[in-house]
Amino acid sequence: MLDRVIAFFIHRHLLTNMVFVVVLAAGLLAWSGLKKEELPDITFDTVRISVNYPGASAEEVEYHVTDPFEEALGSVEGIQRLVSSTAAGSCIITAELEPGDIDAILTEIRQEVFAVDLPDAIRDDPRIRVFKTSRKAIIDIGLILHGEHLLDTEQRRWLQNRALNLEKRLLAAPEVSRITRSGYLADEIHIKVNPAKLEEYNIPFNTVMNEISRNNVREPAGSIETLQEPKVTLYGELRTPEALQALAVQGGFEGQVLRLGDIAKVAYGHEKNRSVLKINGHEGILLKVAKSSGTGILEALHAVNRVVDDFESLQHDNSALQLVILDDEAIDLRNRLSIIGINGAIGFALILVILFVFLDLRSGFWVAVGIPFSFCFALAGTLFIGYSINNITLAAVIIVMGIVVDDALVVAENIKRTASSGAPLYQAATDGTSMVFMPVIASILTTCLAFVPLLFFEGRFGAMVAFIPAVVTLMLTGSMLEALFILPGHLTLSAGKSASSKREHWFETWESFYAGILGNLLPFRWLILTLFLLGFIATLLLAGSFLAFSMFPDEETREVRLTGESPPESTQYETANSTQPLENRIAKSIGKEVVGFRNEIAKSRRGSVVEDNVFRMRIEIAPKESRKKTADQLIEEWQEAAASSTTLSKLRFSKTRHGQESGSPVEVVIKEDDESTRRNAANALADAMKNVPGLTNIEQDQPKSSPEYRITLKRDKIKRLDIDPSQAAQTLRAALEGTILYEFSSDNEPVGVRFSLAEPSKQSLESLLEVPVENKAKYLVPLHSIIMVEKVEKPNSIVRRDRVRYTSIYADIDSKSGKSPLEIAETLEQDVFPAITSRYPSTTLEFDGEILDSGESKKDFIISIFSVLALIFIVLVLLFNSLRKALLIMLTIPFGLTGIIVAFIFHGIEFYGFFAVIGALGLAGVIVNDAIIMVTRLDRETRKKDNGKNLEVLISKAASTRLRAVLLTTLTTVAAMLPTAYGWAGYDPTLSQMMLALTWGLIGGTFVTLILVPCLYRIMIRQTQCPEKAQRYPCNN
Repeated sequence: MLDRVIAFFIHRHLLTNMVFVVVLAAGLLAWSGLKKEELPDITFDTVRISVNYPGASAEEVEYHVTDPFEEALGSVEGIQRLVSSTAAGSCIITAELEPGDIDAILTEIRQEVFAVDLPDAIRDDPRIRVFKTSRKAIIDIGLILHGEHLLDTEQRRWLQNRALNLEKRLLAAPEVSRITRSGYLADEIHIKVNPAKLEEYNIPFNTVMNEISRNNVREPAGSIETLQEPKVTLYGELRTPEALQALAVQGGFEGQVLRLGDIAKVAYGHEKNRSVLKINGHEGILLKVAKSSGTGILEALHAVNRVVDDFESLQHDNSALQLVILDDEAIDLRNRLSIIGINGAIGFALILVILFVFLDLRSGFWVAVGIPFSFCFALAGTLFIGYSINNITLAAVIIVMGIVVDDALVVAENIKRTASSGAPLYQAATDGTSMVFMPVIASILTTCLAFVPLLFFEGRFGAMVAFIPAVVTLMLTGSMLEALFILPGHLTLSAGKSASSKREHWFETWESFYAGILGNLLPFRWLILTLFLLGFIATLLLAGSFLAFSMFPDEETREVRLTGESPPESTQYETANSTQPLENRIAKSIGKEVVGFRNEIAKSRRGSVVEDNVFRMRIEIAPKESRKKTADQLIEEWQEAAASSTTLSKLRFSKTRHGQESGSPVEVVIKEDDESTRRNAANALADAMKNVPGLTNIEQDQPKSSPEYRITLKRDKIKRLDIDPSQAAQTLRAALEGTILYEFSSDNEPVGVRFSLAEPSKQSLESLLEVPVENKAKYLVPLHSIIMVEKVEKPNSIVRRDRVRYTSIYADIDSKSGKSPLEIAETLEQDVFPAITSRYPSTTLEFDGEILDSGESKKDFIISIFSVLALIFIVLVLLFNSLRKALLIMLTIPFGLTGIIVAFIFHGIEFYGFFAVIGALGLAGVIVNDAIIMVTRLDRETRKKDNGKNLEVLISKAASTRLRAVLLTTLTTVAAMLPTAYGWAGYDPTLSQMMLALTWGLIGGTFVTLILVPCLYRIMIRQTQCPEKAQRYPCNN
């Protein structure tokens, strides 16, 4: 039956050629239809809730916002962990969800959040954001005024108008879905009341507020009952400073009219600046552009660049406006496509050379065209299942680029060998394909199964690598179909009905040479096995001494971060001035090693507001291939420049680490609600970590405290004077933070009218307390008469994990120490943590960040390894119907690991990472392929009854017939991977280790297949067949 199916396709060249052309056309069409993105479309198991509470201290935000939210979210099933960051005026709560129905959990979260009763001063609804890669900004566009280090009010208004104009143009493009602003301050009209004037005219603070609010009127009045029914609308809006200044706030028929301009200054302004954003050393505005979900990155960025070019062309030549492009995702995507394209082309060329050398030109050509067939088949399948072209799917393509020709090589080589024995070519094609049909399918299955466990990895990395198995399966399925049903027919094209020549191929000499060597080694099979075992044990010992697991080893980066502080009492703008000399030094490298940089002042690593003297700088550097200096060299230069500063301290440079926000490989969390205990425990832990070998740059994310005036009411006096307590609170808030009396829309942008005291009065507590409040009898009473003031120290920010306050400690690992994050974690757990927890028993210490991810991934890897071995073993048992033969082939996997270990040590690689382990998992499926082909051949030969040879000769001769197939599959796979592994046309750190693992593991596995497998087979034959077949096979023991 199988022979007839194969023969059916061999004799129908038109059908197979049509299938071939259709698949190629489908792949080309799919390429144009597939989105090109940096990352696949993933919805992460993370939800962020954020709320703004202007003017409130961190503890007040915690009390009024964080506590109610966390209590409400505590009843939601499916939330794994809650982390909150509360600062003055804002609160951010991050909910990490358990795997499951995210939409259902999100719906319940929304219901609970919006059911919370928030203070009236919180005017905006809570913002709920689900983390999706599709919502990630594809490019950041900065707007600055060249030569203007900091902006005054008029400069800011002009720049913000330009930013809004650009934003509208961008949003008009269908490829753009959303723009997020940074550094933008909403327009406001500021009414700043002079308290001396209030006292002079005997007018209460609240009365002025109420008069302004009551006079801002815009109401539809209805229609006049005539034939046309014209509408009537009352317009009494106060939309300009001039209109507000002219407003009468006190007066009557006989009294003098008091206008707002008599007691207050009214002018255009902006909302309070809680942090400062500088771009390339200039205060500016950043537009973060997100693409539409149905648009690819390259298409979207092309549209964005077109809009930006048109916008720039409209600016005057003498305009100081400059646009700065940062975080352009097209750079990395084009680099990845270029790396894969050029390295793939080099690999393809090497494969062609190898095929033409080891096979004849016709066979080599038809085997090689299996690569574009498989690629196009995968492209069409990728479009069908809704995937995109991205870094992950491209990595999957690279993994199997060399593997896709393996089955075609086996089929072509077997057909050629069968034909060389004198069989008619069509019959040779049928018989040769039939012989290896099941081994080829088994080989494809084992390779695909090796990647299946990636589907079950947890966390955000698991969500990304889950796309690899499907692409690998599509590529290998296309390869299998082409090799088994299309290639045999192609090999019979332009050929006679029988083999035209029996000329000896040059490789047959090497086959004979190999057979002779193997024949001499087989009598010493136990010694060979012992040597391999000793070598395996030795490499494991070397791995334990020289290799360690690190989730993402410290490779070249595209971003350098700098954190530091100016003197403690510095304002935001004083800090901005202090960083200017260092910014000027970094700016000299723009256009060479540096793409651009941004400096955020008074913002924490989590994005919340912190002390005004803290700054965090992100420096985007050019790709490795585009610069002459390494990231470490640049950091060293900038460190020297920073060292000369007399105003900056606690400077820390770090390279961003893949997948980690903090940039630090070591993160320890100290959980404790008592502020004093937690601070002492954190200080003790930080001091102890300084004595741990290998740790450097130990940094506490300890919230600092600042003075706070706690005001309490004199309730007895308030009662006696008949004053509404809420009026006192309202007056205080309005006087300091200011109260938005109303909003109106201007050019689709909200403009708030803010009422507050003039600055001199807000800068003195004594002046503030002179502000009068009105009692019910219309008498004015100064605030100081009805309140008491206490000065206390309160934290500027509060972070909590699962409703418990915590402090984080970050540390780097000295590259010379050779320690991995997990090794450091083990040292801390054994030598440091016990002493801390014994001194502070109520304190809990936990790891976070890379250590936590590494530990979880290591568990996933262990499960994956056993899963891969079990799945491969099941396929082998089904193929050979023998436990012994399946075990024999499985033994090649651990021995193949020796190639990876030796290669990594030889290349000076101290840490193997996440993608190296993925490469090792893939190797488990690839390395058994050659062993399957070898054992299948040995099985076929030993079952013949008329060879009359002893086992050593028989096995060595049979093994030699597989030499070319084994070497070809290894050489073509290695040739496809070498350019990427060594970055011949561009280096990609995430792919390099994976390709190195596959390349050298396969090379090591080839020696196992050619030497150890025949020896193990000979041992197995001795144990199972020799007693029964001694007369047929002399054992020669």
